[in-house]
Amino acid sequence: MSTLWAYVVAHQTLFTLGAYAVLSAAIGSLPMPDNTSGKFYRWFFQFANTIAANLSRVSASFGTKSQQPPAPVAEPPAVPVAQNPPVVPKP
Repeated sequence: MSTLWAYVVAHQTLFTLGAYAVLSAAIGSLPMPDNTSGKFYRWFFQFANTIAANLSRVSASFGTKSQQPPAPVAEPPAVPVAQNPPVVPKP
Protein backbone atom coordinates (compact mmCIF):
# COMPACT_ATOMS: atom_id res chain seq x y z
CA MET A 1 0.00 0.00 0.00
CA SER A 2 1.42 3.37 -0.96
CA THR A 3 2.21 6.01 1.61
CA LEU A 4 -0.25 8.54 0.16
CA TRP A 5 -3.12 6.05 0.17
CA ALA A 6 -2.28 5.10 3.76
CA TYR A 7 -2.49 8.79 4.72
CA VAL A 8 -5.89 9.17 2.98
CA VAL A 9 -7.25 6.07 4.73
CA ALA A 10 -5.96 7.27 8.09
CA HIS A 11 -7.49 10.77 7.66
CA GLN A 12 -10.74 10.12 5.81
CA THR A 13 -12.65 13.06 7.30
CA LEU A 14 -9.94 15.58 6.46
CA PHE A 15 -9.63 14.22 2.92
CA THR A 16 -13.43 14.32 2.43
CA LEU A 17 -13.69 17.93 3.62
CA GLY A 18 -10.80 18.94 1.36
CA ALA A 19 -12.35 17.23 -1.65
CA TYR A 20 -15.71 18.91 -0.93
CA ALA A 21 -14.01 22.33 -0.71
CA VAL A 22 -12.32 21.80 -4.09
CA LEU A 23 -15.58 20.59 -5.66
CA SER A 24 -17.55 23.51 -4.21
CA ALA A 25 -14.99 26.01 -5.54
CA ALA A 26 -15.10 24.42 -9.00
CA ILE A 27 -18.90 24.57 -9.07
CA GLY A 28 -18.91 28.12 -7.73
CA SER A 29 -16.79 29.25 -10.68
CA LEU A 30 -19.42 28.20 -13.24
CA PRO A 31 -20.86 31.24 -15.03
CA MET A 32 -24.51 32.09 -14.35
CA PRO A 33 -26.81 30.92 -17.18
CA ASP A 34 -28.36 33.67 -19.28
CA ASN A 35 -31.09 33.85 -21.91
CA THR A 36 -28.86 32.31 -24.57
CA SER A 37 -27.88 29.27 -22.43
CA GLY A 38 -29.25 25.89 -23.36
CA LYS A 39 -31.70 23.89 -21.26
CA PHE A 40 -29.09 21.30 -20.37
CA TYR A 41 -26.60 23.88 -19.06
CA ARG A 42 -29.32 25.58 -17.01
CA TRP A 43 -30.28 22.19 -15.51
CA PHE A 44 -26.63 21.24 -14.89
CA PHE A 45 -25.93 24.61 -13.25
CA GLN A 46 -28.91 24.29 -10.89
CA PHE A 47 -28.19 20.62 -10.11
CA ALA A 48 -24.49 21.18 -9.44
CA ASN A 49 -25.11 24.21 -7.23
CA THR A 50 -27.78 22.32 -5.30
CA ILE A 51 -25.32 19.49 -4.63
CA ALA A 52 -22.69 22.04 -3.54
CA ALA A 53 -25.26 23.78 -1.27
CA ASN A 54 -25.02 27.08 -3.17
CA LEU A 55 -28.77 27.59 -2.89
CA SER A 56 -28.62 31.35 -3.35
CA ARG A 57 -27.07 30.86 -6.82
CA VAL A 58 -29.76 28.31 -7.71
CA SER A 59 -32.59 30.68 -6.81
CA ALA A 60 -30.86 33.55 -8.64
CA SER A 61 -30.70 31.45 -11.81
CA PHE A 62 -34.51 31.32 -11.87
CA GLY A 63 -34.54 35.09 -12.39
CA THR A 64 -35.90 36.08 -8.99
CA LYS A 65 -34.85 35.28 -5.47
CA SER A 66 -38.38 35.40 -4.12
CA GLN A 67 -41.74 34.55 -5.60
CA GLN A 68 -43.51 37.08 -3.36
CA PRO A 69 -44.10 40.60 -4.65
CA PRO A 70 -42.27 43.34 -2.78
CA ALA A 71 -44.14 45.04 0.03
CA PRO A 72 -45.66 48.40 -0.94
CA VAL A 73 -43.84 51.45 0.36
CA ALA A 74 -46.03 53.86 2.31
CA GLU A 75 -45.71 57.43 1.11
CA PRO A 76 -45.15 60.07 3.76
CA PRO A 77 -48.20 62.19 4.61
CA ALA A 78 -48.52 65.45 2.73
CA VAL A 79 -47.37 68.49 4.68
CA PRO A 80 -49.94 71.28 4.60
CA VAL A 81 -48.59 74.44 3.05
CA ALA A 82 -49.73 77.81 4.41
CA GLN A 83 -51.60 79.66 1.74
CA ASN A 84 -50.89 83.33 1.39
CA PRO A 85 -53.45 85.66 -0.10
CA PRO A 86 -52.73 86.57 -3.71
CA VAL A 87 -50.55 89.60 -4.20
CA VAL A 88 -52.34 92.33 -6.14
CA PRO A 89 -50.08 94.97 -7.70
CA LYS A 90 -50.93 98.59 -6.76
CA PRO A 91 -51.69 100.96 -9.63
